[in-house]
Amino acid sequence: MPPAKLFRILLFFSALACGAGLQAAKPDTWVEVKSPHFVAYSDAGEAEARRALKGFEGIRSVFSQVFPGIRVDPPKPMIVLVVEDEASMKRFLPEEFEGKDPKRPAGVFVSGPDRNYAILRLDVDHQMDQPYFVLFHEYTHSIVHQNFPSLPTWLDEGIADFYGATEIKSGHVLVGRVPVGRLILLQGPFCLPLETLLTVTHDSPYYHEGAKTGIFYAQSWAFVHYLFMDAKAQKAGLLRAYLKAFFQGGDPLAAAREGLGDLARLQGTLNLYNRQSGFRYWNLPLTVKLTDQDFQSRKLGEADALLVQAEFLQYTQHEEASRPLLARALALAPQLPEVHVALGVGHFLQGEKEQARSEFEAALRLGSQDFRAPYYLATLAQGGTGQGPQDSAQILRWLESARSLRPDFPGIHMALCRQYAWEPRDPAKALQEGRTAVELEPQNLANRANLGIACMNLDLENEAKTIGSQLDQLATTQDDKRIAASYASGLAQFLERRRALASANVPPVPKPAPTVGAPPPVNLGPPLKFSLPTYLAPFGNEVLRLVAEGKTDEAIRKVKEALAGAKQAYDRRVLGSLLVTLRKRAAAAKASAAPLPATPESGPSTPPAQPGVKPLKFWLPDTQAALGREVQVAVMQGRLDEAIQLVKAAIPKAKGPYEKASLKALLDHLKARKAGY
Repeated sequence: MPPAKLFRILLFFSALACGAGLQAAKPDTWVEVKSPHFVAYSDAGEAEARRALKGFEGIRSVFSQVFPGIRVDPPKPMIVLVVEDEASMKRFLPEEFEGKDPKRPAGVFVSGPDRNYAILRLDVDHQMDQPYFVLFHEYTHSIVHQNFPSLPTWLDEGIADFYGATEIKSGHVLVGRVPVGRLILLQGPFCLPLETLLTVTHDSPYYHEGAKTGIFYAQSWAFVHYLFMDAKAQKAGLLRAYLKAFFQGGDPLAAAREGLGDLARLQGTLNLYNRQSGFRYWNLPLTVKLTDQDFQSRKLGEADALLVQAEFLQYTQHEEASRPLLARALALAPQLPEVHVALGVGHFLQGEKEQARSEFEAALRLGSQDFRAPYYLATLAQGGTGQGPQDSAQILRWLESARSLRPDFPGIHMALCRQYAWEPRDPAKALQEGRTAVELEPQNLANRANLGIACMNLDLENEAKTIGSQLDQLATTQDDKRIAASYASGLAQFLERRRALASANVPPVPKPAPTVGAPPPVNLGPPLKFSLPTYLAPFGNEVLRLVAEGKTDEAIRKVKEALAGAKQAYDRRVLGSLLVTLRKRAAAAKASAAPLPATPESGPSTPPAQPGVKPLKFWLPDTQAALGREVQVAVMQGRLDEAIQLVKAAIPKAKGPYEKASLKALLDHLKARKAGY
């Protein structure tokens, strides 16, 4: 029985077992409301959903008004959940209301791989002044991050607080208000030295430890407020000068001294500024005017209401809680394409590739207009064991379909970049799509690193080196630094191969056959297969390289280090699975290792290279290094026909998109050399 069908049967019986015990909303209590740029789901009625959407449309208009020309629509869809009370929110975020000291948040922002969620509950005390502070704060982050490269942590959080406290009134907007609770901390007995504030990173205690974060956020907001609102600071152009110095790289304090001047003097100015009795704010006209015609609403059926909760639970690592809800939705509406998309996403996040593929294909057959179905089908196909021309054509069709449905989603453009770097090989299109992905999400260093990997595959040395420099400059968090280090390691290997080929005026001397007592050659075994999320792709490439070089123990060590530093449950799960796979591989290699019989130490000497023959410049993956050396020897000795036959024979056996694409490129290169080009 196919795995997908078996899983659906299990889901069905799970739904029967759970029955009325499911903690899902009643079908007639949930509504969907769409505004021009957002969509909301609510169990508190259409009026509350509209009110929330008016707030988001209002803050969006503020950015359009204050920063004309910037992108104000996040590349990922924004889903707003407006829940009636604490009991409703607890169904979505159970851990936030459990334990001895529950957080009981009024609002939470969740960033998923292909969508963002903003969830707000209505039964809180401060609804009149800043009801959407947490959500506006995080929405500001999404706007800043898609328009600017990495900012200093204090500036990033200070700007988010500055706009997070925006108050939407009837006909006008108040921007720059003091966030609720910040003033008490700001004017208290303790404050951070300015030099400490300027050097806080996402890994610092002042960013993570609860007792210390409050004063950090308060001072960050006040510093940004000073730079934005103080007449002398604006006239001196302090923020512009600071950013110019900061983006030139180097020490953050040196950049601050260059752009802001005497830090001790500035500290005194800020201390006085923070203790003033009132803070200026902007009173701007509300430029967006929404009428009833700007909203579309509908009551959700039971299956749709179940999907709202189930998908949120999937993106917050509550898979066990989401599956009974999906089972019930499938039983109620087996022909609803949205159900199959949700099931496919769940399988994809769990690494269950065949089940995910089956559900996404079912969604498309049922007429799904969700970009995730063709996008994830293409992603799954790209991670397969091999691609022929037909496979590549299908992948491109899926990606073009996904792009037509969601043209600004960075993942689609990065997948197109990868495809054009493989098959059909098209450097111009690969660069165009990769650069678009980076522009849409400039702070996502994984996309930048993946573009660099594509450049290496396309033999674009200068572009690959430029991206390496950018990663070194932009990496601030431990995760970003890990991406940059992984990329630097791969780049060094790539450059070393190019140098070796460029200097190969004579073919490399073949290694003698092993003698008695010599260690046996490394048994690489079958290709390593595993799945990691896109942002860990550079790390995954490094693991593949180490395994291909026979350094499985080193690969195990690196995975252990990454696992120890992983913060997300999904990251820990996939890294743990990879660690188990590597350990099994290492154990199998040791079990199968055996001394080889002695062979004669010497053989016929390799004929010398022909005079005037230049080495061929090409790149092959590490798994084909031996073939590359053999081809280069044949080229240098004038045996082009033999080199061509070697490559032709290797293409049908190639595994993975990199191997087949690089071999085809090498074959074209050899034919061009033979033709005299």
